[in-house]
Amino acid sequence: MERTRINCLRFIIVILIIFTHVNPVSSQNNETRVRISKIRINGAKAVSKKEIEEKIGTEFPSIKPWVKDPEFDEEILRDDMIRIKRLYGNHGYYDAKAEYKLKYNERRDRVEITINIEEGKPVILTELNMNMEGELTEDERKTILDSVPLKGGKPFSPIKYQETKGLISNILSDIGYPKSVVEGEALVNRKEKWAKVNFQIDPGSLYRFGSTQVEGNEEVETSVITREAAFKEGEMYSTKKLNDTRARIFRLDLFSSVLTDVDFDEDQKIANIVIRVRERKSGSVRVGVGYGTEDLFRGQIIWTQRNFFGGGRRVELAGRFSFLTQIAEAKFTQPYIIGGDSELTGIFSLFRDDFPSFTSKNAIGTLGMRKRFGEVFNAYGSFNVQHSQLSNISNAVEEFIEGEDFFLTFFSFTLERNTTDSIFNPTRGTVATASLESSFKALGSDVDYLLGTIELKVYRELFHDVVFAKRLTLGVIQPFGDTDTLGVPIFKRFFAGGSTTMRGFPFQKLGPLAANDDPIGGNSLLLGSFEIRFPIYKSFGGVAFLDYGNVYSKEFDFKLDEIKYAVGTGLRYNTLIGPLRVDFGYALNPEPGIGRFQFFLSIGQAF
Repeated sequence: MERTRINCLRFIIVILIIFTHVNPVSSQNNETRVRISKIRINGAKAVSKKEIEEKIGTEFPSIKPWVKDPEFDEEILRDDMIRIKRLYGNHGYYDAKAEYKLKYNERRDRVEITINIEEGKPVILTELNMNMEGELTEDERKTILDSVPLKGGKPFSPIKYQETKGLISNILSDIGYPKSVVEGEALVNRKEKWAKVNFQIDPGSLYRFGSTQVEGNEEVETSVITREAAFKEGEMYSTKKLNDTRARIFRLDLFSSVLTDVDFDEDQKIANIVIRVRERKSGSVRVGVGYGTEDLFRGQIIWTQRNFFGGGRRVELAGRFSFLTQIAEAKFTQPYIIGGDSELTGIFSLFRDDFPSFTSKNAIGTLGMRKRFGEVFNAYGSFNVQHSQLSNISNAVEEFIEGEDFFLTFFSFTLERNTTDSIFNPTRGTVATASLESSFKALGSDVDYLLGTIELKVYRELFHDVVFAKRLTLGVIQPFGDTDTLGVPIFKRFFAGGSTTMRGFPFQKLGPLAANDDPIGGNSLLLGSFEIRFPIYKSFGGVAFLDYGNVYSKEFDFKLDEIKYAVGTGLRYNTLIGPLRVDFGYALNPEPGIGRFQFFLSIGQAF
């Protein structure tokens, strides 16, 4: 009996030890697992909430419901109040205050944070003096004054004050003064809320471009490299022209690396340039495969010979195939046809299109010229000769086609302005494109027509890597002479519906249809899209979209009451060659006999 009492006593002692040691740890773990359910920021006007969020250490809860809320650390939050004050100080609000309040739930495992900001009055820049020495022209002085981010009568920003020094140096370096000295002095009265800034600018000596040497080239002639220079010997030195030269040489596709060094001659005041290159292999073969719900399996093989017989020329032989299109193509490129960033191309292609309404076998020869203007503009023009033969024409479509064998000669012109940050997956910027194609019987063509398209694509990052994208496309084919509406070859007409146009409709099934629902195309096109792109987890992302538009039989026959609409969502997986794409579309007002739901699998964004 005594032993039993002793054993019970031992058991109770063990239980007490467990509770006294384990429970505090468990309680501590519960405290460390308090998670943030919401963060509010009140009073932020002069500084955006996005900028505040980027500066503080406390993590905001994700808008994605499947992502776990971040853990709460009050010590980090206290430090964040100091970070916010410093941020406001950098914007000229030296007396800004930031405080926080916490609201726990009943279980105290979730907390809502409210950050209250009192911005106070800013320090105003009341005086800005620019003392410029040297022989700067009035236009050069005005350029500097207009470019300075500091403005009188506005809040004084220490960050912009520092940026101004570098900006002035860069401007001077672009107009021949690479050795400038910019000194500044800022007097700030936080009590009376004013600031006075003085800059002492010594541009130094004026330098001009001197000799240009090339190192590292073995197969490529030196003249092929130096002719791409955006500057000439004797011109005023410009860092921008030097950077443009490096970009031009790299775009020749002949080198794996391009570097430039500058040797300043202090006595003669000239800048001697050394261009160092590393050549790529002259020959290469690229092979690629893919899959899409419209063209099923696709593949390509491209053989490229660089510096073909010298002069930087390039020859490509390519084969591309899918269940929709098969192409064999030979392409010759001659760079520097009208100065730098220009090229002359000759292309001969044999291709076959297997579309729902018809099959076309085509041979086309193209002589074209491309010219790049600055960083964002591209222009392309070409003369084309094409022979096309139609077959496998749907019986219901035959009445909408005039002829099965066509010989076309036509000019085409395209002008593009592109400010996007990525080719494959843009998040900001715009792409504006205007194209015109003209075919004339006077030049031997079987038909007379003018074909014009205008397209605008806009990308804007909203927050948290969430991107808003939109697109609008307008197109018209205008036949003239004795060519009527149906005289326009069916392979030149507009078609829509599918993974890149209207995702609520099957491939080419938006617009005029024959009795058996085969597409016949149209002479007018209106398409648009709105899309929200957002991250999900690591390389996975999602989209929600609205597509709208239609294809119309006649030219300039836009009927707004016949616009079709489709909504949907999709999944993206980001890769080096662009996102893998899955889209589910739902047509809000489909054509009779066409299902509302559509599924698409492809590579690359829809636009």
